[in-house]
Amino acid sequence: SILEQHRSAPPTIITHETSVTGETAEALWKAYHQNFEPLEELAVLQHLYTRDEMLEEFANPRILKIVGWQGGEPVGLAMVTNSLEEVPQISPRYLRRSYPEHGARNAIYFGILVMVSPGVRGLTLFSRLSTELWQVVARDSGVLVWDVCDFNRLTFDAETITKRIAENFPHSTFAVLDRQTWYAAELPEPIPVAPHR
Repeated sequence: SILEQHRSAPPTIITHETSVTGETAEALWKAYHQNFEPLEELAVLQHLYTRDEMLEEFANPRILKIVGWQGGEPVGLAMVTNSLEEVPQISPRYLRRSYPEHGARNAIYFGILVMVSPGVRGLTLFSRLSTELWQVVARDSGVLVWDVCDFNRLTFDAETITKRIAENFPHSTFAVLDRQTWYAAELPEPIPVAPHR
């Protein structure tokens, strides 16, 4: 029958994990590498961290791992933390100054990443993981901060995706908080120097 020929994928469930180790961490490392390795040639800022660095983050209980599972295998991951010192590329002082009320309640969250294994891309898992990450923050009446490289911002229309997710949350707002601009100057020749007299 047609149903036997086109079996549906197993349902995807989402869990919250404080620590991920062992085979699950290794599977997530492989998926992370597949997702972020291409950005090494597409973005100036380092996106691909070492296996040891990622395994350390997966095991860190101060970073919440939101895992998408299909058939008992991890196929997606979102990571978020309100322990801002766990994120070396941000300034906790800047965020606490910008959001003092949230900072006083430890309700400033940094969205570290959202990724989906290549075999399940194009379905709904990225949106589900993103929305669940936002929901973690909303349950704390918090503020969520994250960054997107220009390649991903333009290719995947990050502003539209952000707006669509935000529309699900009553009274939510979003704005660009800061921007990093990278410059490059090609200098084929030095400034001419007059000969000494």
